[in-house]
Amino acid sequence: MKTTRPTEIVRYSRRLVVREGTSAATEPDASLNRRWCASCSKPVALISLDDLCLSGVSLEAVQRQVEAGRIHLIEAVGGSSLICLNSLIQI
Repeated sequence: MKTTRPTEIVRYSRRLVVREGTSAATEPDASLNRRWCASCSKPVALISLDDLCLSGVSLEAVQRQVEAGRIHLIEAVGGSSLICLNSLIQI
């Protein structure tokens, strides 16, 4: 009698989870924002650069992607930097 073994198929993909209002930062504006992205020419969801780096993405990697034009960086009033989630999802 031939025995069969179960086969497990695993599919890996990149996944970005953004939870509005849940942030490691204590700033009141640390949650998800919606503003105009000039590069996308439409209103988009934005995340702060600090929150993105807290998620495990290195600042150097973000800077390289911004310089290459793959990630859109928006300078907010007050000096904070925001990342366009539309561009982040597309890389």
